[in-house]
Amino acid sequence: MSEPDDDVERMLAVLAWWFSKLHKHTGRVHKPFNSILGEQFFCHWEVDGDGADAADGTTASSVTAVADGDSKLRVEYITEQVSHHPPVSAFIYRCKERGIEAAGMDHITAKFTGLSATVATGKECHGIFVTLKQRGDEMYKCTHPVGSIVGWLRGTLRVQMIESSYVVCARTGLAAIIEFREERWFGKNKGNVSGVVFRYDAQAHGDAIAGWRLKDIPRGCTTVATFGGNWDQRVTAQRAGEAERELIDMGALAAADRIVKPLDEQGELESRRIWEPVAAQMRQSRFGDATRLKREIEDRQRALAAARVERGETFVPALFKPGYAATGRPELLDGARVNV
Repeated sequence: MSEPDDDVERMLAVLAWWFSKLHKHTGRVHKPFNSILGEQFFCHWEVDGDGADAADGTTASSVTAVADGDSKLRVEYITEQVSHHPPVSAFIYRCKERGIEAAGMDHITAKFTGLSATVATGKECHGIFVTLKQRGDEMYKCTHPVGSIVGWLRGTLRVQMIESSYVVCARTGLAAIIEFREERWFGKNKGNVSGVVFRYDAQAHGDAIAGWRLKDIPRGCTTVATFGGNWDQRVTAQRAGEAERELIDMGALAAADRIVKPLDEQGELESRRIWEPVAAQMRQSRFGDATRLKREIEDRQRALAAARVERGETFVPALFKPGYAATGRPELLDGARVNV
């Protein structure tokens, strides 16, 4: 993302990454465990550094290509559950070799309406903030789409993306609006996503972009690129005056394996240490025992919460600096114990 000198190419590279994170929604729908307060998870990936940023700024399968040569990049993930009511976690992805960091708050809300359920961001989530340190801390604010879970009648649940999202970089004065179209009940859509990259006036438009759809982009904004296709298949992009090209091929992506420390090297608040007893019972189809162990974990958390109230204490995160609630952009504490 940080290699192209052209600011439009950097924006297109960020958009390719933005679409790549939707890859996890192209398969089956799963429900995770409910994280306990203070729960932590650390992992890293070893990915291929050759061609991870293409010369034209776009990316394809190299986004998640597993490293099998000498050119390796280490991408780390750090997260902590910082609130239980509502459930909110702070997270940071970082690649130190490339000087790239992505930080944000996970907070979702769910709403059931008839034959579908929608999952959207909660008020504590302001988006993902991608920082390119090699570009003078150039930052991109990337908001999340709304997911609609469909397939209840057929018994095969899957996710559709609906409504719109945006990516904005105040430093370069570039923004992108990404608009999704709901899929038809019958037949096939020719495309379920489209978007525009344009130059905007940060002083004149400010935070107004957050409420824009494609039709709301003012005429005074200069369009520098368009993109579209199917978010779960292939998306192409076209710069003004240039030929259309591939932005990302979702079908060519494969998620690299997470590398996590063994259980005996994990702290007591790390996810796999907490939930492994429950998961072990589930793998053996002993769901009654799994439920009992899950309740024991939850009861311990209620007891700890009651004790904090009695002492007049509030929960203090172990990894992140205070103040993240106002900005939605968490920062690691100096000296935070990061077990990657």
